[in-house]
Amino acid sequence: MNRVEVDKNNVCLNRVEEKCINCGMCLKTCKNINGFEKDCINCGQCILTCPTGALTPKYDYQKVLNYLKDTNYTVVVFTAPAVRVAIGDSFGFPPGSFLEGKMVSALRKMGFDYVFDTTFGADLTIMEEANELKKRIEEKKLPMFTSCCPSWVLYAEKYYPKLVSKLSTCKSPIAMQGAMIKSYFSKMYNIPTKKIISVSLTPCISKKYERFLYPETDFVITTSELVLMIRQLEIDFKSLKEDCFDKLLGKGSGGGLIFGTSGGVMESILRTLYYMINKEKAPDLFYQFTDIRGEKDFKETIVDMQKFKLKIAVVNKMATIKKLINKLQEYDFIEVMSCPGGCIGGGGQPLVAIKDLEAIRQERINSMYQDDKNLEIKDSYMNQEIRDAYDYYINKERVELHTNHKKIKNFTNNDEISIIETKEEK
Repeated sequence: MNRVEVDKNNVCLNRVEEKCINCGMCLKTCKNINGFEKDCINCGQCILTCPTGALTPKYDYQKVLNYLKDTNYTVVVFTAPAVRVAIGDSFGFPPGSFLEGKMVSALRKMGFDYVFDTTFGADLTIMEEANELKKRIEEKKLPMFTSCCPSWVLYAEKYYPKLVSKLSTCKSPIAMQGAMIKSYFSKMYNIPTKKIISVSLTPCISKKYERFLYPETDFVITTSELVLMIRQLEIDFKSLKEDCFDKLLGKGSGGGLIFGTSGGVMESILRTLYYMINKEKAPDLFYQFTDIRGEKDFKETIVDMQKFKLKIAVVNKMATIKKLINKLQEYDFIEVMSCPGGCIGGGGQPLVAIKDLEAIRQERINSMYQDDKNLEIKDSYMNQEIRDAYDYYINKERVELHTNHKKIKNFTNNDEISIIETKEEK
């Protein structure tokens, strides 16, 4: 058939058969973005270009709504950076509108007991990954690839298993935040872990797959699912007053915020790495890194870290990886994101006119960098909540912030897990 195959047990993606006209747009999208047609790495880009709405995320929001009615549980939601610059597309706001306050207000109105910001988890990832990169530089174990994008990690495991040892061992910001909620938050607020339901709000459908790898996160819902929840509960989003995140695992730094853009992970980690190496704030260049910003498929530059120079690259789309796989071995540090523009272009974002996709992604990128510019705290190491987390918990307790990328996991809707060993390339 002239379309992407969607396994009935896919935990990320769903096809509504009666809406499919077999036009081939999903297949074309998969080939352009990922460089293949017969496999699925859960990026969800086909959802955004399906002209009939036949492809959707695998919805979990109704389960979350059921838990919000159950007073036996404390239901916690944490929101990825890219959600706040895209949700307005569904409610008549200009593309890229920064609606963090209204988003938080809507989540409280739904009944979530705590609303946290995944930029805290991003700040944790920055701290851990910058430290890991510093060690790999000292030990001459380069290159190192980022590991925030689960579709990229899955792609590497499937097609380039020799690269797996070069992936950062850091969990993604969502996985780190989930781990902290079920440990740090649980202890500090004296709430039994088994009584906490953690919900990650994300622009990415691939995170639905990732949550089975790191089950501290109970549910993953997308931006488009949040829109459905708001409408189902008849919340007037436009009239909502702005609200703020809860403390402890609340708002992170500007560095954590720009994780949602292509080049943002790289820029954020370099800011903190510079400080770790030189014990001083990075130069202004590190806060307006035009060489690695934007939606271009491949960006590269050499960064002066004072004590050495770092050759870096930023990659969009798996099709780009496929073209440049040998060239990438020449770099020291490489950021890889599956979706065009980074997480702001995730498959779980609201549907917009296909012809406007690129322009709308750029508006979302601009919005995030503008907020980073306005924030007083731009570096993860300066985030007092991060410092407190290390001082009072992480440095004393065992918290799983790292992982070991060795196996591919396939999941069914019944949460049954089968393990497929990756095979070394011959």
